[in-house]
Amino acid sequence: MQLTGVLARILFIQCLITTCLGFGFLAPVGVALGGIAASAICRFKECCSEHSIHADFDGLEDALKKHIYGQHLVLDIVTNALRSHWADNHKPQKALTLSFHGWPGSGKNYVTKFIVENMYKYGSKSKFVHHFIGRMHFSSENKVKEYQENLQEWIKGNTTNCGKQLFIFDEVDKMPSRVLNIIKPMIDYRDDVDGVDYRDCVFIFLSNTGADLINEHVLEMWKEDGVKREDLKLQDFEMLITRGAFNEEGGFHHSDTIRSNLIDHYVPFLPMERRHVKLCILDEFAQRNVTNPSEEHVNEAMAFVEWGPSTEKLFSTTGCKRISSKVGMIVTQYKLNKPGG
Repeated sequence: MQLTGVLARILFIQCLITTCLGFGFLAPVGVALGGIAASAICRFKECCSEHSIHADFDGLEDALKKHIYGQHLVLDIVTNALRSHWADNHKPQKALTLSFHGWPGSGKNYVTKFIVENMYKYGSKSKFVHHFIGRMHFSSENKVKEYQENLQEWIKGNTTNCGKQLFIFDEVDKMPSRVLNIIKPMIDYRDDVDGVDYRDCVFIFLSNTGADLINEHVLEMWKEDGVKREDLKLQDFEMLITRGAFNEEGGFHHSDTIRSNLIDHYVPFLPMERRHVKLCILDEFAQRNVTNPSEEHVNEAMAFVEWGPSTEKLFSTTGCKRISSKVGMIVTQYKLNKPGG
């Protein structure tokens, strides 16, 4: 059926609704037809409904298991927190707040990407997804009040239109320290703020703060206590991350949000070991249709990775951040994805 034909039928139904609603005995028919029309419209434009906000938690869980390496705590926390927040059988008490912490390349943005793609039909292009970058959108210490006013207006206006908004704050450590204080009432335990209900919203914060404390703790537990990485628990890191985020320079420095215990989950992204980086490399080859790269080509990609600390050289200092471009270069250089390559 042509799009114009579908829209014409929708308009006809809407006209019929208007007519029906003029008569009391046909009002239920009008309501039913209204639902049909709305459903049809939402097939072609983004709506504040399950058509556009499908929240595919099973898909998210599968994607994280398939593409996120060495981050068992992330797998344990993220999907369950989101699934619980938007559960059908209860209304959350407050907006969900997730704070991701770890070295660059440990997967913070990658996980966020999968969240966006699996929760919203239109992914990052959805009008319900808002992405702020610290050094880009909040670059000046002298404009904190202006940033706060704009941020408050933006969040309030969008949430008024639809409650299930996703607000992502990347590079929180590059933001002036007081900007995020303005969102405290919106993420607090309130039914509404000035008539707006924020409880269905999700706020995700990405930061490098606390990363050194995370890495030091992983190394210490491995060296002194012989604790396996997979046996580490969230409780081992939450206080460390809270202290780091609160005391280190950045958007959470001495913030009201942390002081008031309004971050629901501090999610540690652990430093990546060689076995995890190798999996990232193999994944990048596979995405370029190279399913069985030689050990030589894998090692060539691995050679670009820097390792730390200086003595143990146990962790990748850049995680998997530069892997994609290096593998892409190798694939192109050796024509690995060409027939017979």
